[in-house]
Amino acid sequence: MIKSCFFLLFIYNLYMKTSGYNLFPPLLGHIKNWYSHIDRVKEMGFEWVYINPITYPGFSGSLYATKNYYQYNPAFFSSTDKNTAEEELKVFLEYCKNKQIKVMIDLVINHSSKDCNLAEEHFEWYKTKDGALQSPGAWDNGQWIEWGDLAIFNNKMDPNEKDENNNEEKEDEEIQINYDKILNPIWYYWNDLIKHNLNLGFMGFRCDAAYKVPKELWKYLIDNAKKINNEVIFFAESLGCSIKDTKKLIDAGFNYVASSAKWWDYESEWFLEQYDLAREKCRQIAFPSNHDTKRLISEYDGNIWKVKQTFLFTAIVCDMWMITTGDEYGFFKRCNVVGGNEMDYENISYDLSEYIKNMTNYIKNNSILANCGKIVSIDIEEKKELDKLKKENNNEHSHEYYEKEKKEKSPFRKFYKYSLDENDKLLIIVNITSKIGELNAVKYGIKEDISFENKIENINDTIEILPYQLKIFTV
Repeated sequence: MIKSCFFLLFIYNLYMKTSGYNLFPPLLGHIKNWYSHIDRVKEMGFEWVYINPITYPGFSGSLYATKNYYQYNPAFFSSTDKNTAEEELKVFLEYCKNKQIKVMIDLVINHSSKDCNLAEEHFEWYKTKDGALQSPGAWDNGQWIEWGDLAIFNNKMDPNEKDENNNEEKEDEEIQINYDKILNPIWYYWNDLIKHNLNLGFMGFRCDAAYKVPKELWKYLIDNAKKINNEVIFFAESLGCSIKDTKKLIDAGFNYVASSAKWWDYESEWFLEQYDLAREKCRQIAFPSNHDTKRLISEYDGNIWKVKQTFLFTAIVCDMWMITTGDEYGFFKRCNVVGGNEMDYENISYDLSEYIKNMTNYIKNNSILANCGKIVSIDIEEKKELDKLKKENNNEHSHEYYEKEKKEKSPFRKFYKYSLDENDKLLIIVNITSKIGELNAVKYGIKEDISFENKIENINDTIEILPYQLKIFTV
């Protein structure tokens, strides 16, 4: 019994909720302007700060198109010179450390700008097509969109290896690195770059386009970094990749992968599949919006109640919750990684700083909400039961379940979240509409309302749930 308690305590500490703040540099300008925001971040209760790329950008001006990995963006530092900029950076990182804030930096090693110094000095480090640098791209509604300012690195262990579709990999095969077979010098370049950033004082790396980089390279880099500092974390930017690719990233040693909680409709099974894969093997970072998406308040046409609902939901289904500069103030304009600057910093529409502080404290003080236990969608289970009855009932239109189907669709989405040992659970109800809805408390065995806001003191047979509320009950 004692061993079991110690094990659960270990698991709880391993997965205890933390929170991060994406300090988006273009909105703040010179590094001297960042300090006051760190004070705000600390006051809101965040433990981590994530900073987008601060290296010298290429001709397009994109933060994610690096021209030189050891020179710095003149928009953020007094000089592009390595020594001058890094001295300012070290002082800032030391300030964060004194505030008990850890800092994570973007690591962009899938591609660089086409005018990167490496393209001139080590053309052989890149993928080429017909003798020219190859650009990355993606399909969008049947049309191929190419990012012409970028050039893809050839990050294979053996740079001469042919590109082949090898789908015969064993799912559970452990990634092994044979150091005698590392024939690509770029691996050592990336390893040195990570060492350099660790020496500056960074404690983590958000790895851009992680699923496009060979898993063996990540394994090599992560293992080596943890030999220098075993507390360093690696976060895989994995949105849009397949479950199979997500598993590869986890197997490569990533501490965190990106959660798609923001897009879940509370019913579809794809999210639960992704959630279960990650929660059993590593940790997840969820966000209501980020630098690649619309601002939430813009997406929701100014509906602050929907914003608060998404804030709370994304925070209770992950290990780290992260917002971007301005989310707390109702900024409408999405972040601009190409031409963004201080002029984009908007007037405050509202201030959710206190809401965020109280919300994160509320979650941390509830072990089921703070940890990634199993999630079961009640709506999915009810649909499965209905489908089963359909098959069993020849005259389906006469069955009571089909009469229910004809009625107005419920405004609620319902799911259980379990403790890590699955002995306890909470009922979570989300009203996704602008209408007040009624919930049968007896049907779901509701005992007590422990919601973050607007608790119902006396539970009756029927409970009213307001528009866009997220309610949490013991059962």
